[in-house]
Amino acid sequence: MFKRILHEDWAMIVPMVSFFLIFGVFVVATIRALRMSRSNREHLASLPLDLDEESNTPQP
Repeated sequence: MFKRILHEDWAMIVPMVSFFLIFGVFVVATIRALRMSRSNREHLASLPLDLDEESNTPQP
């Protein structure tokens, strides 16, 4: 009987730990994004999303 209780508790710990780990990463990323300076935000906003295919080809 005790083996079953311990096994069920262990099975619930793993998803809870992974959830809190992902949640912690999300909170840290959100706080860093909110505290970012205006000049850094404008620089990141002006970065291109698509590169020209010509610029990806190596120059001989």
